[in-house]
Amino acid sequence: MKPENPDAESAAPLLPELRSPETQCPSGGALVSGAVFNVSTSMIGAGIMSIPATFKVLGVIPGFILIPIVALSVEITVEFLLRYTNSGKVVTYGGLMAESFGKIGSIALQVCVMVTNLGAMIIYLIIIGRLISYVSVDQTPKDHPTR
Repeated sequence: MKPENPDAESAAPLLPELRSPETQCPSGGALVSGAVFNVSTSMIGAGIMSIPATFKVLGVIPGFILIPIVALSVEITVEFLLRYTNSGKVVTYGGLMAESFGKIGSIALQVCVMVTNLGAMIIYLIIIGRLISYVSVDQTPKDHPTR
């Protein structure tokens, strides 16, 4: 069964428009509350998944020493962002780094983002691999009634 007008399907939006024009963001972009929620859930989710793996590799004492170091670096980063965000007309974090530290700062940021993303991807792949191995192995006891 083919549609009568194939262009009508390709022009249809993927999601219906639920907001009225009055409730949309004035600039047409995302709301700040939505951005904060997305960043928070990403950080909390990745943090919760990476802490046990970190403790397993490092041990308990170095793991507990690492937590305040990471907290201090996050505090310094947030202070830096709040101090320099409104100094120019930049709209991205990369632009902020380029404005503050020049081209080298922007490149350093990109390298750090790539390393962080690679580490998070490895952690997620380890978790998915473990979950799949638990599902694929038949773990029912021999005396179970279904055997």
